[in-house]
Amino acid sequence: MTDWIDLVVRKREGESLAAEEVQSFIEGIQKEEVPLEIASAFLMAAVLNGLDEEETSAFTRGLMNSGQLLRFDDPNFKPADVAETGGIGGNAAIIALPIAACYGVRLPVLADRSLRNVGGLLDKFEAIPNFRTDINLQEFRDSVNGIGIAVVGQTTDIAPAEARINQIRANTGTLGGISLTLASLLARKGAIGARGLVVEVASGSGGVAQQLNNAQDMADQVFSVGESLGFKIAGFITERNNPLGNVIGDSLEMEEAIRVLQGEGPEDLKEVAIHLAAGLLVVSQGTSLDDGKKKAQEAIRSQRAFNKLKELVSNQGGDTQVLDNPEMLPRGQGRREIISQRRGYVTCIDTGSLGNAWLNLGGSRSKRGESTDHRVGIMVHKKVGDLVERGEPIATLQTSEKSKVEAAIEAAEEAFTLSPEQPNKPKLILERFGRAR
Repeated sequence: MTDWIDLVVRKREGESLAAEEVQSFIEGIQKEEVPLEIASAFLMAAVLNGLDEEETSAFTRGLMNSGQLLRFDDPNFKPADVAETGGIGGNAAIIALPIAACYGVRLPVLADRSLRNVGGLLDKFEAIPNFRTDINLQEFRDSVNGIGIAVVGQTTDIAPAEARINQIRANTGTLGGISLTLASLLARKGAIGARGLVVEVASGSGGVAQQLNNAQDMADQVFSVGESLGFKIAGFITERNNPLGNVIGDSLEMEEAIRVLQGEGPEDLKEVAIHLAAGLLVVSQGTSLDDGKKKAQEAIRSQRAFNKLKELVSNQGGDTQVLDNPEMLPRGQGRREIISQRRGYVTCIDTGSLGNAWLNLGGSRSKRGESTDHRVGIMVHKKVGDLVERGEPIATLQTSEKSKVEAAIEAAEEAFTLSPEQPNKPKLILERFGRAR
């Protein structure tokens, strides 16, 4: 019988565990043989000391193989997906996925929900009336085989140990840690059938890796561990001391993504989405990154990507009218402006604080299982490098009757740093890694 406490002590002291020990720990958690306090202690030790590459690979395999492995019969299929490593926003994937699907990339998308100040792709799709994210695995497989793309939430069949461990992490302050985040990410994507993966590593206040060197470490681990497990990895380190796009919140972000696919929308969001879409073509079809970017731009220009999103929404029961008229998406009726108290240039935006404001509005959840309000959100009027006059609104909160408005205002006000000197506009794509180089 495994000595669970011994594993905790050894991990606390920075020792490396054998793959068999890691596998035993995961099985013990899945079967609820490991007491919660011991599981929490182990995960905290893993966050503080990290896992080495062999441990991370073993952890990933254990999570991935804890349930059903979805595979596609056609050997010509090279399924791929996009993964983001935290931060608010995340609607670039809504744009990138239908672009790639236009060119025959098969996209089995296992999407997550928002948690605290981190957005979730699944909630954004559920902002579309009647869009079903609870399709069964056969429907999911049929959709990927048929139209090339499907979006689903986590089921009890797919990587159940990952869901169990993530629930413990969410409730015990152990959601951080590059190794655990990486293992969770790869396990989910591998279990659902993706063999190519485009990873956006967010660097800054809105990401898991708040410093660039941490983001570089994570990128190195994503590539080395992912490729050792059979994935084709392409990735980008993006700057997240500035919101991507101009809005935060499920309906607002879905509308903004639709606008980009219609040829409108903010340029920064479009740029990141084009890179992600190009990365999908790289890992699935061997396209060069430059050619992939050209194809992505053409898919937007020709409306092919917009029509592919329509096909996805229709296929999963959603109301396609809101794609032609995105202002029909559900909206909170309340409005509260965040007014600047002085003149200056925006030098930094703490996107984590903006995420906390969104949480207080009811847009995210404090713990898994809670409901969220798709209607609420934040419209950001001033970004890094912009001049703000005293008395000018820098953001607007879109509220509902359940919003904790005053707490949201306080968090939003804390997010903006102003200075007399105008800073340079931040670079969006800081680095490329893996097959995107």
